[in-house]
Amino acid sequence: MWQEVSLSVPFEYVEPISYLFDRYGYGLSMEDDGPKRIKLRTYLPSDARQRYSHIEVGVKLASILEPLGELQVTPLDNDADWQNAWKEHFTLLRVGERLVIKPSWIDYQPEDDDILVELDPGLAFGTGYHPTTYTCLEAMEKMVNPSTVVLDLGCGSGILTIAAVKLGAHRVVALDIDPQAIQASRQNFERTHITDWVDLEQGSLPHRLAAPGAFDLVVANISSRGIRERAPDILPALNPAGTLVASGIIDEQLPETREALLRAGFTDLELWPREDWVTFSCKPG
Repeated sequence: MWQEVSLSVPFEYVEPISYLFDRYGYGLSMEDDGPKRIKLRTYLPSDARQRYSHIEVGVKLASILEPLGELQVTPLDNDADWQNAWKEHFTLLRVGERLVIKPSWIDYQPEDDDILVELDPGLAFGTGYHPTTYTCLEAMEKMVNPSTVVLDLGCGSGILTIAAVKLGAHRVVALDIDPQAIQASRQNFERTHITDWVDLEQGSLPHRLAAPGAFDLVVANISSRGIRERAPDILPALNPAGTLVASGIIDEQLPETREALLRAGFTDLELWPREDWVTFSCKPG
């Protein structure tokens, strides 16, 4: 028998807890659960005690910093339920003027102007439904053209890389420190037939694939801390007319994130707020 494992967490804990769920569970979904909270779900066989214990220990360690409550475990009626239960939380998603995010199991005939991004949201964090990913896609739609060379820093499921290629990017370098994300991205890139346009590697900046001035656009949908720490390495990777799209930032983290980027040599440009999150773009000063 299978069981659903769920936990409601504050925004800032979505990334670490979704990593636990994705690594040790089967399938991952997330949905809004009230002000500044996201409900995460995964699925496990009822006899997978070791996998559940890994998730439980990780949640307890995170709870040292902030109480997260108890994991909720719900038995499913039959063994087939888990395969489709998490998919019910994802539907066709339109972003901006032309982008359409389509879960792989949904049949859809694109309209003439649609730019279709097909993804399996169960593989890794980054689905388009979260405000940070949504606003990155909005920004990219305005910035990517056939000459654009893109760095997707913290690529997760690969959704931003896929979108960049579909929008016509000349080349994309996709980096992530998490081997599970690299695996998920590789599977999504192969399924969407974009591997000829992408260099995918595990790692972060500085990196051998990120030569000075190599990129017209760097998209970093990671976290405020990650952006602040990587800012001095992102700046030299951009060409003088390039743009950084920074995301994964809660509203109250915007001032300190912006200040760190200004100190690193960036100038402010534009904001894309959504719910309690903000994405913003900036350029080398």
